[in-house]
Amino acid sequence: MTMYRIGIIGSENSHALAFTRIFNLSGQYEDMRVVGIAGEVRASSEKVFQEGQLEFIADKPQDFLGRVDAMMITSRHGGLHAGYARPFIEAGMPVFVDKPITDRAESTRTLLQLATEHHAPVMGGSSTRLVPDTLSLRDFAQTAQAAGTLAGGHVWAPVSMTNEYGGFCFYSPHLVEIALTVFGYNPLAVRAFQNSAGVTALLEYDCFTVHLSFTEKAYQYGGTVLTNEKAETHAIDVAKGYEIETAHFAAMVRTGHMPNPTEEMLLSVIVMNAVEAAFTSGQRVMIEII
Repeated sequence: MTMYRIGIIGSENSHALAFTRIFNLSGQYEDMRVVGIAGEVRASSEKVFQEGQLEFIADKPQDFLGRVDAMMITSRHGGLHAGYARPFIEAGMPVFVDKPITDRAESTRTLLQLATEHHAPVMGGSSTRLVPDTLSLRDFAQTAQAAGTLAGGHVWAPVSMTNEYGGFCFYSPHLVEIALTVFGYNPLAVRAFQNSAGVTALLEYDCFTVHLSFTEKAYQYGGTVLTNEKAETHAIDVAKGYEIETAHFAAMVRTGHMPNPTEEMLLSVIVMNAVEAAFTSGQRVMIEII
């Protein structure tokens, strides 16, 4: 049996320990193990190292080369992701990059082009797009769209506007990726404004508009799909996100098949940047593929 060795950069994020527990302690993955950890906070790396029974703590990304077969980048600040992921993509390794892929569309496009050039399978973003409740709303919306009855919708999720991890870009990918998964990766433009409750945005499609509520004070995920006949509304349970995302990553490591198209990964960052530009400028912002 082939044993795949996994490294993680981003120990300061709770995601690093969550993934390590699943791979090393759950008994679900006999052919995979997290062996190395690195991060911005040494104490966090030591915690993951000890609890996950790892082999080493790395001081820099290059320390993983030759010691792992796949990498996970979980650093909280999306602005760090491209630099951390680059050496492993250049080595042709499977790489998972947590949300956001990067904090800017241009750097995301460059990173994904690099992955294509080096035949490195890459996946990432928010696990909220993968959970059953999101997929249920997506299926309902797709059925309505095929029938020509989709009239719009609403998605809500938490946001953090003031933090040291990129501000709006830190948490907004959760909502953006739910909305794109449910209503489609073909929005045209966005309008948005900010107040003390967070950010409200209107994501425009060709024949309908989706209301987005990035909520600063309410930690809730949910969505509504509105058709000409009825509305489908329910909360979105994200608790199983880690396990589902881990399964997708494990499959990619084993097969080399990327579970989400590069175009979708790029568009999620384009839309995130467009929403931020809209509420910062007060202007309607067109969504353009770069």
